Amino acid sequence: MVQNEEKLLKDYFDELSLEAAEVHEVKLLTAIRSGVHGSRGGRIPGRRGYFLGGLAVLAVVLMFAVPWIGGREGLPNSTIQSQLGSVHDWGEFEVFRTAVGSNLTVSSALDAGLVQRVNGTSAERSGYRLTVDGIAADQKGIIILYTLQNHTLENTRKFRISMVNDEDAMVDRYGPRSVQNSKPGITRGYQHILWDEEYKELPDRLFVKAGLYDENERDVARFTTEDYAAELSVPIALNQEALAKAGQTLKINQNMILAGQNIKINSVYIAVSGIYVEAEYDERNSKEIFGLISPQLMLGRSNDLTELHTKRSISQDRIRTLVFDNVNTSKEPLEMRINGIQALDKNAMELVIDTDKKQVIKGPDDRIKVSVNTGASGKRTMLLEVYPSKQRVRAIDDVNMILDEDFTDGSGTQHTTRFEDISVPMRKESTVQGAIPVLYYYNIGNEALPEPLTFKINSYPNPIKEQVSLAIRK
Repeated sequence: MVQNEEKLLKDYFDELSLEAAEVHEVKLLTAIRSGVHGSRGGRIPGRRGYFLGGLAVLAVVLMFAVPWIGGREGLPNSTIQSQLGSVHDWGEFEVFRTAVGSNLTVSSALDAGLVQRVNGTSAERSGYRLTVDGIAADQKGIIILYTLQNHTLENTRKFRISMVNDEDAMVDRYGPRSVQNSKPGITRGYQHILWDEEYKELPDRLFVKAGLYDENERDVARFTTEDYAAELSVPIALNQEALAKAGQTLKINQNMILAGQNIKINSVYIAVSGIYVEAEYDERNSKEIFGLISPQLMLGRSNDLTELHTKRSISQDRIRTLVFDNVNTSKEPLEMRINGIQALDKNAMELVIDTDKKQVIKGPDDRIKVSVNTGASGKRTMLLEVYPSKQRVRAIDDVNMILDEDFTDGSGTQHTTRFEDISVPMRKESTVQGAIPVLYYYNIGNEALPEPLTFKINSYPNPIKEQVSLAIRK
């Protein structure tokens, strides 16, 4: 669906902007430390994750309850500043310092000595050698340090790292990572993967895979596993008993109330791969909540605080798991803050439109405009323009308007919206800041339908700002 594609693109660029925001002070400190130790090898890889070698056992890694956070805006507090500013010896992993860069979860896991060295885990093929150097895993995800050696004379060859099961299915919740270039010599990198299912459902063995593409492949956005020119796969054994003991779960079971709506914080899981806050929306709420505005973890004491923002969120029914970075070297107090919600009254979840008159008969507010374009073949494309709310939020906190794909006409007959083969007419947007709408196109077919048309709203950008806080750990 068009709106789903828009959401995926939005999520992708939002996540890029979050990563850029991480650079700040931490990047400077990392640069200083890199200068002290000396820069050795590596490149910064793209974000995301097969046939020789022994099994790398995920065991020791995670017998520890691993504390705290990362992913910040602004400067860290003085305590965290001193911890980040001090030089931690990464031992054999020192060569990964440049590749890890400013990723707080991965760098602090190395600072804390939580990444386990893996020996004898390599695969070779077509002049390439893939080695898994270190791992750290828990119930929610895994950190992988890898080395890809290119012994060919090819200047560049594209590759993608992934993690799969015996059936070659991805186990990463966010799917395949971006395609990277491998130059002759050594490329070091890392993958920070979140499990796509409960850890108890994972098999006893997984594979870290490097898929290599022919250098003449150009459409990298459409690369699939079927396009691989060659694959290297390294097996990794999972120790379920060790995973069960990994990290620390805090039972919170307390409510946060925003705009009269109840959000229950059920639990917080703190481990080497991150901090996971489970929030549940009360089904008795008068509003349907589509998202939270600027949820934060505040790390530190009193006025000496570091703001830690969400990296990702995982939704399932009314439960949303917020994923934060983890500064694995800190045990500072932790407070949860939410600065508002994106929500609509449950009695305002319908959009009623007369496409003949080009009028919105009923909607959540007056920010929606409608027009219809009829193509040469008689195909009708409905265009909905949604103008910005007066309550502005960061792009990462915004949500899209999403309509249910099924709608009813004036006679009560149900139809399904088609999102392919739409007609997009030329238009000129306003140059006034804040007056540019988000556009949504819908193919409503060739035949005129009994008016009006009624759509169910599944998501809508309606920010309600209000700050609440809750102590997570004292």
